Amino acid sequence: MGDTDVSLYAQASSAEGGTLDVDFQVSTRGGGPGDTVAEGRLSTASGQDAVFVLRREKLEAAAGDAVTGFDWKVRATDLAGTSDWSAVCHFSFDPTHPGTPVISEPLSTTGGQPVNIAVGAPTTGPVPSGYLYQLNGRAPARVSADATGSATVTVTPPAGTNVLSVTSLSAGGNYGGTATVVFITARPASAQADGDLTGDGRPDLLTVGGRDGLPSGLWLAAGDGAGGVSGSPSDIGVRGYAIGGSSSDFDGSTVITGHFTGGAQQDVLVYFPTGPRAGMGVVVQGNGDGSPLDPVSGNTFNIMGGSLQDVYGDNPVQLANAGNVSGRGTGLPDLIGISGDSVNGYALNLYASGFMSALYFPVALTADTPDGTKDWDDWTIATTQLPATGGGSRTAMFLWNRSTGELDLWDGLAADPETGELTYTARPVATGWNTGAALSLRAADANADGTPDLWTVSTDGTVTTNLFTDLSGTAPATLTRVTGTLTTG
Repeated sequence: MGDTDVSLYAQASSAEGGTLDVDFQVSTRGGGPGDTVAEGRLSTASGQDAVFVLRREKLEAAAGDAVTGFDWKVRATDLAGTSDWSAVCHFSFDPTHPGTPVISEPLSTTGGQPVNIAVGAPTTGPVPSGYLYQLNGRAPARVSADATGSATVTVTPPAGTNVLSVTSLSAGGNYGGTATVVFITARPASAQADGDLTGDGRPDLLTVGGRDGLPSGLWLAAGDGAGGVSGSPSDIGVRGYAIGGSSSDFDGSTVITGHFTGGAQQDVLVYFPTGPRAGMGVVVQGNGDGSPLDPVSGNTFNIMGGSLQDVYGDNPVQLANAGNVSGRGTGLPDLIGISGDSVNGYALNLYASGFMSALYFPVALTADTPDGTKDWDDWTIATTQLPATGGGSRTAMFLWNRSTGELDLWDGLAADPETGELTYTARPVATGWNTGAALSLRAADANADGTPDLWTVSTDGTVTTNLFTDLSGTAPATLTRVTGTLTTG
C-alpha cells in the first residue's frame, strides 16, 4: 500500500440478523501482544461491511522510513456471544518517496521516430520500482525499473520542441521527485505524409469546432497508426487564422490539409462556403509538430473572395485537396470541389493551382455523379493522397450520398484542365452506409495499409474510423469500424 490512509473491510453476519459489533486489531507483522498499532470497535448491520480506517500518520509512525508489514484480524459480537478471531490478514505499507531520477537529453532525434532515453536511479533515497513519464503533456505511461532502479523510456516525439518529464515511483506507487528534459527534434528530411500534422508519420484527424460536440477551434487528434486516434484533441486554432484572432475564427469553415505553401510540413487551408466570408479563405502555414498555428505575417496567404467562382458566379460549397490531379506539377496541390445553384445546377470542379500559394484557376469538369446524374449537391466528397505505383502520389476521393447511403471511391484521379475530362478507377465501397446521418468526413490511410479509409465525426463527437479492405470494381468492400469519442477535457 502506498503512503495514504488504508481501509480494512470485514463482513460480519448473524443467522438472526440485526446489528453486530466488529473488533479490529492491527499490529506490526509477527509482533506480540505489545506491538498493537491500532484497534477499535465498529457497528454494522448483519451481512454488511465494517470499514476500519487506518490513518496515514499512524502507519507512518509505526513504519518509520521503511516498507513495513502489518497483520490484522477481526472478531464479531452480538452482545449475546462473541466469535473467535479471524485468520490473520496481512498488508505492507510503503511510506517512502524516492528522490529525483537522472535523465539525459537525447543527442539526436527525428520527428516521428522512436527514441530510447535512459533513466537512472536517484542519488539519494530508496531505489524506485518504476517511473511515470509524460511527453508534451500527453497521457502519462509507466515503465518498471530493474533492481538498480534503472529503466529505459521509449517515446516517439514529433518534430520541434519536446518536453519529457519522468517521476520516480516507490514500491507502493508513491510519487517521488520529477526530472524534466527539453530537447529539439529535427523534422524528417522528406515531406510529411498526407494529413500528418504532428510529424510522427501517421495521418491525424483535424476537426472544426463550434459543432460536433466540440467548442470553437481547430481540434487536432493524433492518429495512432492502427485506425484510431489517441489522447484528447488539442486546439491548434487557438490563435485564429489572422493576427489577433481566436478559436472562434474557424466557426462555419471547412478546413483541409496539404502542402499548400510548398514546404515539407502539412499546412491548413481554411474556406468559408457560407456566411459573411462566403467564397473566401486563407492558407495558414503548418508547424509540422502539432503545435498551434501561428498566423503571423508571412505565414498566411489569402484566398480572395470571388477567385473560386464558377462561370455562373457560384462559390464552391465543398473543397478538398486534389494533389497534382491537373498534372501541371506546380509543386502546390490542386483543389477539387462542388459548386452550383438551383437554377444552373451543380457540377464537380477542378481548381488548378498556380505557382504561388492560395492562387487557383476554376475549371468545370464533365464528370457525372456515381449514380449517372448531375445531382452533385446530393454528394459529399473527401480526399486523401496515397503513394502511386512507380513513385509520386495519387489522389483518392470518397463520394457519399447521404440520402441513399451510397458510398463510392474514385481512385487515381486525373483531370484535363483544357477539356474538363476526369478519369479515375471507380470502386463501389458500400450501400446503405450511414443513410441520413449528419457526419463530417475526413479521408486518410488511417492504418497504413495503402488503402484509403474514412474518418467520420457525428454531431455528438463520436469518431468512427471506417477501415476498408478488398476493394473491387464490382462488389462492396469489407468494412471494419473503430469507434472513439473526441473529448476536449
